[in-house]
Amino acid sequence: MGDNRGYLLPMAIIFVLLTSIMGLGILYLGGNEQIAALKRYHREKAFYIAEAGLNRAFAYKRDNENWHPETNAVPFADGTFLVTESVQGDSIIFTSEGNYKNAQVRVSMETYRSPGSGGKAGGSFGQGLFGSQSVTLYQNAWVDSYDSRLGPYGPSNRGNNGDTGSKGAITLYNNAHVYGKAMVENGPQYLTLYHGATVTDSDLYHSFGEPLDNLPSVVVPSDLASLPYPVQGDPRIGGTYTISSGKLTVYNNKVITISGGDFRFKSITMNNNSIVYITGNSRFYIESALALSNNSQVIIQNNSTVIWYLGNQGTSFTPTLANNSIINNASSTPGNLRIYIASSTNLTLANNAVAFNGTIYAPSSSITLANNSQFYGGIVGKNLTVVNNASVHYDTALRDITFPEDPGKGATGPGIRVIIQWRKPDWQGRIN
Repeated sequence: MGDNRGYLLPMAIIFVLLTSIMGLGILYLGGNEQIAALKRYHREKAFYIAEAGLNRAFAYKRDNENWHPETNAVPFADGTFLVTESVQGDSIIFTSEGNYKNAQVRVSMETYRSPGSGGKAGGSFGQGLFGSQSVTLYQNAWVDSYDSRLGPYGPSNRGNNGDTGSKGAITLYNNAHVYGKAMVENGPQYLTLYHGATVTDSDLYHSFGEPLDNLPSVVVPSDLASLPYPVQGDPRIGGTYTISSGKLTVYNNKVITISGGDFRFKSITMNNNSIVYITGNSRFYIESALALSNNSQVIIQNNSTVIWYLGNQGTSFTPTLANNSIINNASSTPGNLRIYIASSTNLTLANNAVAFNGTIYAPSSSITLANNSQFYGGIVGKNLTVVNNASVHYDTALRDITFPEDPGKGATGPGIRVIIQWRKPDWQGRIN
């Protein structure tokens, strides 16, 4: 019995010593891990403070190129950031050091301001289709491209250059497609694709530059706006029609021919299979309404160039192309039919209004292609909507053409500043 007591006592002492050592080791390791975790937290907090400084600097510089970072540290989220800039021509590299407790993290951002697109070939139509506030494609609608210089649109003249842009949002629903680049200005949250919708490519921080940054207004030429209205029997208008106080009406299978020249109309109304042939270069100023319905047609012949001004600033205008009505640019060259909408209105190319070859510039209006409509050429507007099974075929020839009356042809400007590259510490450096 005494021998057993002598054996157990040393064992108990050894056990107590071992457990004490283990406990102290655990406390030591736990304390070190807690200290390391706190240091990691401080570095992460410093990183996000530095990143906030960069975002702030970019936003201020984009809004005002004359802004420069403060020379002193700026308080933020219980820490501070200090931003410096390195100017290299139109490129600026911002570097931000975030400080939190005893942690410092430095990040940088390279930005670039494009020279804009003013004065370049293409003018308003040089960057593809454009809706300043929005572009929306619904079920099975699509945008692609062709080159009218190579002939009509078809299997051998079809491309993936249907570039589509908006300073607001681009949204594609159910199997809609942009066979080209979808371009938005302020990040991925402004390009949304639902249920099988696709784009060939995207530019989520696109710098549109002028004239698309600030779409110039349409100004009706003063010589057109001051013309007298045509009267019944005008020698330039042949066929059966009525015209009164500038209101031209063609109805019930009637056919008229308008030769070249400049015209000012109060309105033009066509219905029930009526046809208007335009046989020479002409400019139209239509003040209040254009209505084509029930299989009526405007057919442009002899490779004529036709320019229409619809409405005027501060006035109302009602345009309608419906029920298989057609504006048929027989040359299939979109640049031969150019429509400028000066009023704030909604233009709808409705159900099967096919064979539209032309350009539409409508800076304060919405353009809608309804079910099964087709459009060949270029569109610039406020809102562009392409509804079920409708399609837009952008003519890439427009990139190389500047129309003399295009409101955006002479626009100049510096473009806007965009982010080219972020430079951040690697993850291993941030957690060690």
